[in-house]
Amino acid sequence: MVVIKMTKENIQLIISDEIIEGTPTNLGLTNDIYKAMYHGVHVAIRVPKDETKDLSTFDNEHLVLPLIKDLNLDAKELYYDPSTRIRITQWIDNSVEFKDCSFDDKIIRSAKLIRKLHDSNIVTRNEFNPVSLLHEYRDKITHLLHPIDDYFYLTTKLQAIDNPHHLCHNDLVSGNLLFTNDKDYLIDYEYAKDNDPLFDIMSFITENNITDKTQREQFYTAYFSEPLTDKIRNELMIYEAFHNLLWCTWANMMYNLLQEDIYKTIATDKYNSLLNNIKTGDLT
Repeated sequence: MVVIKMTKENIQLIISDEIIEGTPTNLGLTNDIYKAMYHGVHVAIRVPKDETKDLSTFDNEHLVLPLIKDLNLDAKELYYDPSTRIRITQWIDNSVEFKDCSFDDKIIRSAKLIRKLHDSNIVTRNEFNPVSLLHEYRDKITHLLHPIDDYFYLTTKLQAIDNPHHLCHNDLVSGNLLFTNDKDYLIDYEYAKDNDPLFDIMSFITENNITDKTQREQFYTAYFSEPLTDKIRNELMIYEAFHNLLWCTWANMMYNLLQEDIYKTIATDKYNSLLNNIKTGDLT
C-alpha cells in the first residue's frame, strides 16, 4: 500500500492498484479516522497521527488482533499494515458509541462485552505497564498544565497490587464501545496487552465519567455476578486515581505536541477527578 495524499480534507490510498479516497470524521484522538468505500462497502480508515507514531504503546496490536478474531468483538478487518498501523475495517452502520447510546441497559451490555474479552484468558506475554507509560508521557512534556508530579507516589500503590494478568483492552473510552440493535462491539486494540482486569474496569468507569454510585454498582453486578470484597474495592479505588493521573499526563503531552484545546480540556478534567479521588479515597 502507498499513501499518495493525505490532508485535512481527504486521504487517498493505493491498495493492490485500487485507489481509495476517504473523507475525515471527527473520531479519534491518537489517530485520524476517515470514511471511504472499499470493495463496495463503507469502511473506516485509521491513520496514526504523526505525533504518536513513536510511542511504544502500540507494539502489541499486530499480535492481539489474530488472537481475538474468534471472539467476534471487533469490527471486520479488511486491511492492516503493522509497520504503519494503518488499518481498514468495515464501517458499522447504525451504531452509536457509549456516550450517545440511549439503551437503558448499555452499562450491563458494556460489562458483558468487557467480561467476554477477559474470560478468554488470552495471554500475550506482553505486559501493559502503566507506570512505564506514565513516565514515558511525562518525559515528553515540556510545560506542565497541572502539578501532576505531586501524585506520582500512586505508582507505588499500584505496583503493590498483585493480581493475575491476561489480555485487557486498556483503553475503554466511549468510542471503543459501539452498540446496534443487533450486536455490540468492542473495537480498537492499540493498547491491548496483558494486565489486571480491574485496571480495565476502571478504564471504562473513568473514561466514561461514571460517577453515579448506582450505575457503578450496576456495572459491578453485571461483571462480577457476586458481591465485591473490600480488597477488590480498595484496588479499584487505587486504579481509579492512577487512571486519572495517567490520562491527565497523556493529555498534557498531547497538548504540548498539538496545541489543540481538546487535550487541555481532558487534562484539566482528569486532574480535577484525580484531586477528588485523593480527597475521598484516603490515598495520601
